[in-house]
Amino acid sequence: MHYFILLFFSLFLLNAASAGGLEDALPAMDKPEPAIQLTAKERAWLANHKKIVIAFDGALPPYSFLNDAGRLEGIAVEVMNTLGRRLGVQFETYPNTSWNKLYEAAAEHKVDVVATMVNRPDRSRWFIFTKPYLMKSLVIITRRDDDRIKNRTDLAGKTVTMIKGYQYVEQVIGEFPSVIPYFVDSMLDGLNAVSTENADAAITFMATASYLQTKYLLANMKVAAFYDRNNFNESIAVRKDWPILATMLQKALNTISEKEMQAIYAQWVPSIQPSFDKALIWKIVAAFVFVLLLLLLWIVRVRRINSKIKLSKTEVQATNKVLKALQSDLEHLVLKRTAELNSSEHKFRSLVENLRNEYFFYQRDSEGLFTYISPSINNILGYTANSFMAHYREYLTDNPLNPKIDESARQCAKGITLPPYQVEVYDAHRNIHWLEVKDTPVYDEHGNFIGIDGFVHDITARKQADDRLIRLSYYDELTGLANRRLLADRLQHAINMAHRTHLSLSLFYLDLDRFKPVNDNMGHAVGDEVLKEAARRLVFTLRDSDMAARFGGDEFILLLPETDARGAAPVAKKILKKLREPYIYEETSFTLGASIGIAVYPQDTSNGENLIHLADLAMYHAKQQQLGLSFYSESMQSENLKNTMRKG
Repeated sequence: MHYFILLFFSLFLLNAASAGGLEDALPAMDKPEPAIQLTAKERAWLANHKKIVIAFDGALPPYSFLNDAGRLEGIAVEVMNTLGRRLGVQFETYPNTSWNKLYEAAAEHKVDVVATMVNRPDRSRWFIFTKPYLMKSLVIITRRDDDRIKNRTDLAGKTVTMIKGYQYVEQVIGEFPSVIPYFVDSMLDGLNAVSTENADAAITFMATASYLQTKYLLANMKVAAFYDRNNFNESIAVRKDWPILATMLQKALNTISEKEMQAIYAQWVPSIQPSFDKALIWKIVAAFVFVLLLLLLWIVRVRRINSKIKLSKTEVQATNKVLKALQSDLEHLVLKRTAELNSSEHKFRSLVENLRNEYFFYQRDSEGLFTYISPSINNILGYTANSFMAHYREYLTDNPLNPKIDESARQCAKGITLPPYQVEVYDAHRNIHWLEVKDTPVYDEHGNFIGIDGFVHDITARKQADDRLIRLSYYDELTGLANRRLLADRLQHAINMAHRTHLSLSLFYLDLDRFKPVNDNMGHAVGDEVLKEAARRLVFTLRDSDMAARFGGDEFILLLPETDARGAAPVAKKILKKLREPYIYEETSFTLGASIGIAVYPQDTSNGENLIHLADLAMYHAKQQQLGLSFYSESMQSENLKNTMRKG
């Protein structure tokens, strides 16, 4: 009877193993999706937005990650699939799963939804967040035989693995400045670094550690302590200009019951199996059960016949084959992990090599004196660390922003951390560099302020690009004069000042005479040179307080603050005389003239746009009558109307 019971039990287990598991044999009951109460506006919005792009972090197991086949899976993926079904939305997955890349894409609206993101104040500029739906705690992972770390304060002075760009890195470094960061590309790389004794500890999420230990057979690892409980909970982040989508996603999240969420979690934590070939795993399990049942059968037989147990030769050979197969798989896994570690080391070395051309670090004591500067300062500014520590004030320019260095030190001594600030310095070749500085106060174990840790980024290239953009935004690219945008701003400012001081201002509308034949017959290159020369003559003639702007083509606007009609006339005559001087291009000499129309504030109008319009009418009158210059008068309005009707 015992034989039949054991045989039946063995066949049942083997059948369940080959079918893919006992739980898989149970019939799945499809349940109707809960109804979500959407407003008419929300339904209309969904109808008009068929394409919603969602991004997943591909290195955050078990929440979202790429499996061995390169497909996304995990708790967040299951939750978002559930939300999509309940809202009737077909999400389009963004192809790049690198956190830094997908974050940039989301900020630029190439991605509409990020499935997992910690809600931080600095991110509210780009995103709207749902309530957290993934609860995460940070834990400290060490080797089982290492008892040096029992709580978070024991991290001081230890080598700790971290992932560059993750939100908790700055917190850890700020809280424990003596920690030696060991940057890795993934949390699995961090656990492997601890397992191989390249690091003392890894800081990761509890569920992630459990998943990775189970999947990759990291049996020599343990959770030494909690670093932070439920302080890195993940929300769904939606682009800032789509608040209605964030509201609908929150409604859909509210329909997921605690039981449903636990069922989703149960798929990944803690029952995930190691990522070996499933068929091979089940064969090993089946072989193990088979051998175990054989032993039980032999025990029963011993009880009945009181004879010695002997394993058959074929059974021993079968067991040896299973063991050899397992040994081969383990050797393959070791080779794979070794290659991954070598790759990670190469990536980290490349990261350090790249950073040293843009970043350097320093430490200052409680008196503000430098105690350390990283050698990478030589790559950036050309100074040795000792030279910069001793003479850094001599290298500062006279920029009014530079006193922020001392202000930041004073605030740090009070326990106040200021946001990053900028300073301007000379390098060893007397070239100007812009540096962005982040100071962090450092305290001893008793909470006493003992100094500052500084992180410096060379942003010279970025500042130069910003300055060029500002230049292009406000100045004419050909002549270097102000453009329409800057003219409008300065004109309004001048009118405001004239109103407060009860003074006049004059505006000249100037057009070059005979410019079109030169441009058409001698070419645009000659025309451009004429415009640049005319601009130089205008600037030479005007006062420093006046402004010249190119209004388009060969037309210019001149703004003369604190100048009435009496003061404007001699300036206009001087400009006309200057513009009649010969222009020389190669061996060709030619002359041009100009027509100037003048309108005066507040005599003619109190509005800036009207002032330009009236000066334009006066310029047209001067050109028609060949007067050279003309002040605006009301008769010009009727004259302009007659000309318009005549043309019509």
